[in-house]
Amino acid sequence: MGYAILASLLLGLVWLCIKRPVMIPILGILAFIFWVSNKVEEKRLSKISDERTDESICTFARSFDCHEIDTWIIRAVYEEIQKYLMKDNFPLKASDRIDEDLRIDREDLDDIAQVIAQRAGYSFDNNESNPYYDEVNTVEDLVLFFHCQPKKMVEPVA
Repeated sequence: MGYAILASLLLGLVWLCIKRPVMIPILGILAFIFWVSNKVEEKRLSKISDERTDESICTFARSFDCHEIDTWIIRAVYEEIQKYLMKDNFPLKASDRIDEDLRIDREDLDDIAQVIAQRAGYSFDNNESNPYYDEVNTVEDLVLFFHCQPKKMVEPVA
């Protein structure tokens, strides 16, 4: 489905450039701005990563009471946020703010949360009754959100 949307957008851009050649430099400028902003974001995340050389999933997990919080949740949150950031070795902290530090959009967070729920073996249904619903501001809040969700009867996916 995603490729169909991308193909439609590209065809639309080609059609626009054929019908209105004046758009070519404008689209070029927009592509350049997008490329520069991606490079700036990559550099920002690399700087954060460089400052956290001693951090790992182990230090992240130790910031939670693993006798209380399911470690499947901790691992799923850690790995899925890394996957979203496209940084496999990005050292997350529980205190990382979803919006400000990680720059994860709320709609994207919903998509990430659904994958986390599936991986950790927790329900994502009826989440409006969760005390952390609409209160997830940090990575720790995301872990605690799933801690408050009911566990499914199936085993988690690794």
